[in-house]
Amino acid sequence: MASADEQLKRLTDPSLLHKIDSLRELNISEYIPLPQLVVVGDQSSGKSSVLEGLTDLPFPRDSGLCTRFATQITFRRAEKSSVVVSIIPSPTADSTTKEKLRAFMIDDLTLLSGDEFITVLSKVISAYTYVIKED
Repeated sequence: MASADEQLKRLTDPSLLHKIDSLRELNISEYIPLPQLVVVGDQSSGKSSVLEGLTDLPFPRDSGLCTRFATQITFRRAEKSSVVVSIIPSPTADSTTKEKLRAFMIDDLTLLSGDEFITVLSKVISAYTYVIKED
């Protein structure tokens, strides 16, 4: 039987985590349970505070930017810091909407300060709203 340290190493193996993320993006989680943490609660119940505590990212408290939409955050240990922001469309979205939402990407950030995080969230919401209204 593997020791606790060996089990933890396997659970944090970057190649395994990448595979899990790839499966999630293909919506395999509809059929097979994949590891994840979900934060759910009523309005003003502390969801943003929980996410801040887990991620060290300052989630905005503004009613238009806070956790009113699903947010997936994936962290990986790496030699170089990088931030990639994208929109994962709903599996039920039509193909045109999926294509337009998948085209949104911000990948030129190395760090995400509080102000930058709010700016990125604003851009995501604007892009999403534009695509949904357009279709």
